[in-house]
Amino acid sequence: MLKTNLPVLIIHDNVLLPYNDFKFEEDSNSIRKIMTLAESYFNGHLLVISSLNTKIDTLPKIGVIAQIKFKIEMPNGKMKLNIHGISRAKVETYHEENGIIDANISNISSDEISPIESIANSRTLKKTFEEYLENKKSLGNSIVAKIDDINDSSELTDVLVGFMPFNYQKKIQYLEEINANNRVLMLMDDLHYELSLLEYENNIEEKIEYNLNNEQKKYLLTEKLKAIQEELGIEENSEVAKLRKRIDEFDCPERIKKRLEEELERFKLCNSNSPEIGMLKNYIETLLSLPWNVGTRENLDIANIRKVLDQSHYGLAEVKERIVEFMATKKYTKTKNNPIICLVGPPGIGKTSLAQAIGMALKRKCVKISLGGVNDEAEITGHRRAYVGALPGKIITGIIRAGVNNPVFIIDEIDKMTKDIKGDPASSLLEVLDKEQNDRYVDHFIEEEFDLSKVMFILTANSLEKIPSELRDRLEIIQLDSYTVLEKVAIVKNVLSRKLRLEYHLTKDEFNLDDENIIKIINDYTKESGIRELERLLRKMCRKYLCAKVEKNKKLSMNDNLEAFLGPAKYSYQDNYPNEVGVMNILSYHSLGGELIKVESAMYPGVGNITALGYLGEIMQESINLSLGYLKSHAKDFKIDYKLFKENDFIVHLTNNGIKKEGPSAGVSITSSLLSVLLNKKIPNNISMSGEISLSGKILKVGGLKEKIILAMKSNIDTIYLPLSNENDVKNIENIYKDKVKIILVDNYQEIYNALFKK
Repeated sequence: MLKTNLPVLIIHDNVLLPYNDFKFEEDSNSIRKIMTLAESYFNGHLLVISSLNTKIDTLPKIGVIAQIKFKIEMPNGKMKLNIHGISRAKVETYHEENGIIDANISNISSDEISPIESIANSRTLKKTFEEYLENKKSLGNSIVAKIDDINDSSELTDVLVGFMPFNYQKKIQYLEEINANNRVLMLMDDLHYELSLLEYENNIEEKIEYNLNNEQKKYLLTEKLKAIQEELGIEENSEVAKLRKRIDEFDCPERIKKRLEEELERFKLCNSNSPEIGMLKNYIETLLSLPWNVGTRENLDIANIRKVLDQSHYGLAEVKERIVEFMATKKYTKTKNNPIICLVGPPGIGKTSLAQAIGMALKRKCVKISLGGVNDEAEITGHRRAYVGALPGKIITGIIRAGVNNPVFIIDEIDKMTKDIKGDPASSLLEVLDKEQNDRYVDHFIEEEFDLSKVMFILTANSLEKIPSELRDRLEIIQLDSYTVLEKVAIVKNVLSRKLRLEYHLTKDEFNLDDENIIKIINDYTKESGIRELERLLRKMCRKYLCAKVEKNKKLSMNDNLEAFLGPAKYSYQDNYPNEVGVMNILSYHSLGGELIKVESAMYPGVGNITALGYLGEIMQESINLSLGYLKSHAKDFKIDYKLFKENDFIVHLTNNGIKKEGPSAGVSITSSLLSVLLNKKIPNNISMSGEISLSGKILKVGGLKEKIILAMKSNIDTIYLPLSNENDVKNIENIYKDKVKIILVDNYQEIYNALFKK
């Protein structure tokens, strides 16, 4: 007897039989967990139990093994499912853990039926069921085609019961009856009983047909009466009258007014019981909500724009200058073909608030949408009206929310869109952002052209590499770099302190953090490039201060009680511990800023293999293999005995396993770590480097220099080797590291070898 375990789905209001489908919508977290469990570990299989109770000791011992045919996430947040029954199963035991029930099941063996007997039973059932269909006009004849090829009487009974109007208890009886012959006899009796009922029902229908004809006449007369009233000028339905008045007063293009009048006529003639009436009203209301001819007069005073940007954001001088140049060009040329601004930078750096400040400076309304996680292009372009629950896309919805046709439209997190079988939202954005065609933008729900050329689109993203390539070449990229510690201190003193004092009703004496403590908060309690976490910590300090003041009537000094407010330090930049042989610093960069990582190498007797550890991406693993290959090919240059490569295995480990290492810029550090092992020489921990290495020893350009240099200063690193090709980038940020860090530009790894190992 075959036994197995399956997750259990309990249905209360229906019965699933083998060879039948069960379709339903659900938004329950427990159902989602069951479906995820079934898909992840049981190939989409689960056990369906029909029961009015959910207690384990009351659940039935017969269920149906089923498989998930499809699962769709709906726009309303619900999950649409179709489950197909496969076979009956006997439940040996139930188990419950974390609210999820699973069952130990075994297959059910039924008495075997001879093929002749099974075919005979099937023919008899089909003949009786076809007679039932002829009398039951609500069922279509297409059912006959579905059962025509079924000759197994056991399967046929289960399929036919699914079409019958049986109640819950009756279907349970069929489910629990294991013997196929008994089910055939039960179904024959029930079919004959249903045929008798249908005969009586048909007699009753003939008697009431006359009354139904009268109702139809009444409906036709009512419609004629409406037409007569219209001809005579008699006032129409109050809802229709309100809509007509709004349409007459609505400021929109002539073609839209004509469309509205056509839709109103359809709405007016629609039966009040028809489901179409709600869809028509929703469509008319949406068209009336769009600001076809409503716009705000923008202010292109360049001096005012510069002033607003300076007041709202500290620093970011280069970024502000780019924006001012953009606005000046727009004012002077008065052309629609201005590039689309895309602000790219780490979280918390101020991309969204900067975009909102641009709206304030222009005195235009602002609207924001987020595309993080969007994978359905219908969320951009809207759903077609043929679908139930259809809605316009995020772009048109944002325009309605703004109430004007020329807002500053912020599209957030474009680098977090995904692409799958539901469509490609990035491609859908092309029409929205392309000034050559977005003056005729058509949303699938609206079905009319709307002019988006007056809208100022500003996009934001955390990573330039993750912006879909089809969008990237249409954007004016403005890069926002990480804030330095001194910039963060200035932001706290000049912006955040004033904001928080007003919000929490504190005086200057109460919120009086000095520079030393602000730097301590930045270094010991935050790790981000922006100021979002820093602001949260300052808010926490304000709340703790007020709590002590109100509850204990104490006024605690923020400078003297930092640890009492924030707890022990979360981060330490003393991770730059002294290096042993084979250990080297890596200055890494990710979306949150810089991260100090140690690369550790070791060798032991073996045959020349290399092992890489530390949650590494494919590019990083390639860098490790490339570094070893470079050292092997230049063994003579570095005075390495080649036997070391043949007689030893190597292991390379990058610390901080919680962060995935993706980029190639650690190549020179890994090479130095391996060379340190091979030459048995230590590399001081005040030295670090960044660069991609080639097989010829060429050191290639890297990114994230500002974040890496800021990290070096925090980690007591005073010497950094960087690629010569980054010379211009280094000069642009010289004010950050001048007199604090020594930058050595190198073109070939031989230069690093000469400086560190040849002494």
